[in-house]
Amino acid sequence: MLIVLGALLLLGGGGGWIFFLSPWKVTESVKKPERETRNFIYKMDPFIVNLGDSERMRYLKLKLEIESSEGKSNEEYEKRLPQLRDTVLSLLASKASKEIMDSDGKKKLRNEIASRLNQLLTTFQIETVYFAEFVIQ
Repeated sequence: MLIVLGALLLLGGGGGWIFFLSPWKVTESVKKPERETRNFIYKMDPFIVNLGDSERMRYLKLKLEIESSEGKSNEEYEKRLPQLRDTVLSLLASKASKEIMDSDGKKKLRNEIASRLNQLLTTFQIETVYFAEFVIQ
């Protein structure tokens, strides 16, 4: 009986040492909180526009998604949607396919769209423009 009791104490003490004091102690990984997205994304109907190429007729089909810092939908977006769409259409029609074909051209186009739309908006600002579809034919 003494041998069993001694073995239990030895095992319990060793287990406690491993659990509390051991350098090999397994630590729980603390999950970092995921970045909360508080921004609101507005989706626009697709644009189909003739590009400004002089040598050959080219078309662009573009679907935009616009991210603002708002946490919810803003009324101004709905009220100004015809103006916003007209601004984007005018900008796209002025571009040649060579200007917007590569990734640098697309990046410049995103920035130019955001800049022009922000000039029209007063109660909120557009942070990022995303291309959900981008097809040149």
